[in-house]
Order: sequence, then C-alpha cells, then structure tokens
Amino acid sequence: MNDLKQVYGLAIASRALTICLSICTYVICGSYDSSAELVLPAESPWSFLNVFIRWDAIYFIHIARHGYVYEQEAAFFPVLPYLTHILCISVFKPLQSILGEQYTHVLVGALISNVSFVVAAIFLYKLTLALYPSQPHLAKCSAFAFCLSLPSMFMSAFYTESLFAALSFMGMYAAVSQHYLAAALIWAIASATRSNAIVYVGFFVYFLVLRKQSSSWARLFGVIRSVIYSGITMSGFLLVQYTMYQEHCQDHPRPWCHDRLPLAYTFIQKEYWNNGFMAYYEFKQIPNFLLAMPIIGLSVFGIYQYASQDWRSWLTLGLATKDNRSPFYYLWAFLLVYATTCMHVQVILRFFTSLPPLYWYIGHLWAVGLSANHSPRRQRVAKGLLLYMILYSLIGTILFACFLPPA
Repeated sequence: MNDLKQVYGLAIASRALTICLSICTYVICGSYDSSAELVLPAESPWSFLNVFIRWDAIYFIHIARHGYVYEQEAAFFPVLPYLTHILCISVFKPLQSILGEQYTHVLVGALISNVSFVVAAIFLYKLTLALYPSQPHLAKCSAFAFCLSLPSMFMSAFYTESLFAALSFMGMYAAVSQHYLAAALIWAIASATRSNAIVYVGFFVYFLVLRKQSSSWARLFGVIRSVIYSGITMSGFLLVQYTMYQEHCQDHPRPWCHDRLPLAYTFIQKEYWNNGFMAYYEFKQIPNFLLAMPIIGLSVFGIYQYASQDWRSWLTLGLATKDNRSPFYYLWAFLLVYATTCMHVQVILRFFTSLPPLYWYIGHLWAVGLSANHSPRRQRVAKGLLLYMILYSLIGTILFACFLPPA
C-alpha cells in the first residue's frame, strides 16, 4: 500500500512539474508555430493554455468542437474529443463563462489526459504486481519509469496517449485476472481511442485457446469465447470505420470507398501522412531514426533478455511453461517490427507508452543497477538510463511548449 501511495504521488508530481515547465517556457519563449493561436482566441488571459494544443492536438480540439469535418480527421479517433465535448457541455459548463467555450475544451481535454496518466501509473503497478508477485520493488520501479515517460508533455497535452495507456493497462489487468468480458469492454473503448488496441485480441487467443488444452470441448468453448471477446474488442474500431464509410462513401465516394476492405484509416494514413511499409526509409529521415534508436535498442535488448532466459518457452509461445507474461513480450516484439517498418519511426516514443514490458525492463535495470550489491557496469547503465530519461523528458517538454520538433 505504501508503494502504491508513492506511485500515486510521483505520477501527480511528474504531471505538475511537466505542466509548470511547459507553461513557464511558453510564457517566456512563446510559440515558434502559430497554428494553436489561429484556432484559439487571440490575446486571451488564458492563452497560456495553448501549451496543451500542439501538433495532433489541433485536430482533437477541432473534432471536439465541430465534429468530423475533413477526411483526414478520420485518423484521430473519437473517444477523447467526444468525451471532452460531453464534459464541457455538462459538468464543466459553468467554466465556459470564465474561460470561454474554446479554452474550456482545452482545459477539459488536458484534465482527461492528466487524470488518465495517474490511473495508468496505478494500473501498471497493479498489473506488474499480478504478474511478478514476488517482486514488489519491480512493480514500483516500473511505475516510476512510466512516470518518467520520454514524451512527457504529450502525456499531459490534449493527446490520446495517457487515456489509451490507462485503458490498455486496465484491460490487461482484467485479462490476467481472468475477467475477460471486462477486458473486452475496456479494450472496445480503447479501440475507439486508438487503432492499435485491436491487437489486444491476441490475449484472448493466448489465454482462452492456446492455453485451454484439457479437452476438445474446452478448446472449442475457448475458441467461441475468444471470438466473442475479440469481436467486442474490435467493435470500437469497426464502428469508427463504419461511421466514416457512411459519411464519405454515399453521395460522392472517395477512392478508398471502392477498396475490397474500405477502411478510411489505412487510406488516410498513407495518403496524408505517408505511412506504409518501408515508406519512411529515406535518407532525409536519418535524424528521426537516430532519435528513436535508444528505444529501439532498449526494446531489442529487453526482448532478447526475456527470450534468452528460456528459449524453449519463447519458441513455444510460453505454452511449455504456462508463463502469463509471454503474450506481453510477443506484443512488444510485434509492435517493434511494425513501428520500425510501417510508421514514422520517431513516433515509437509515444507508441510504446502503453507497453508494460518496456517499463518492466527499465524497472529491472533500475532495480538491479541502482543497488549497491551489483557491478559498477550495471550501475552505470542504470544511472545513464535514468539521466537520459530525465533529460529527454525535460528537453522534450520545453520543445513541445515552443511548438518545435520532435512530434
């Protein structure tokens, strides 16, 4: 319980420090890009709240206030902007007389992100403790690592990262506790928050199909349950795509409407953001690959260290040892391959904020390396990683406040 209070306290403290630093930076240095100032009231006493509206957040606040107007907005899923709007016209409506309608949306969107961040830290701690019951120190260190997430200000701004991490960790905790329906319902909301939640169906396949080997009837029942829960998980994503199809494929159909699988999301990612297999492998993107390299390297080492502990378990999907942690590491490996081949690679820093094994590995390095009982080399690695995360978070927050890359 004391550890949980420490996690709770550090999560709140990290958000307070991040927000204070970003606001001070904005007040002193201003904004390099005026996009946020163009969509928000000019010369408002609340203009310091502009620090929460950077890059993709401009799309989210537009969707929250006006709904989906432009095709490219379909890349940004509705849970965060719609929840923001609902709260603005209900619970926080009195604030509009003080802040105005626009800045009320900004504040509520940021509030959702920061509350979600604290919830995510708590559920990461609980999830880690459930899977590593004999290592409470690892659970605390992993949650601390989350509190020092590299894209720190993205986790506090009007972005989906914190909300998605909270939903992801809550669903994972429900799944490992064998509350599969609860996990599916939580992940259904997650898949209407960010598209990558659909990969969580793999947990149902693992726990209900691959692990159920007692009899053929048990296997069949597991398959049926897995299909149902997977359908529920994907329902959020599919509902968003169906809504976009109805919106854009009736009177004047867009090109993607005639595809065999007419998904607005895949078309928009390629058409507007040039996402696709190996599409980002260009000479001019070398700086972005260098930016992502520490997390890529950390992921490769983390996956290798887990697999090398028991190659038999790794090569048999963890079934030989019935290790409930295995699907998390397979998810990490799959998303690592996907992120480095099909995405803007620098986004991996935000993309991986909802991956528990990344924090388990960082937490392990800290728990081992920061102990006086281990080798100087491990201590240097742990201290170097801690220093890197703190400096990157601070510098990233300053750059974000000034509306400067990386995004």
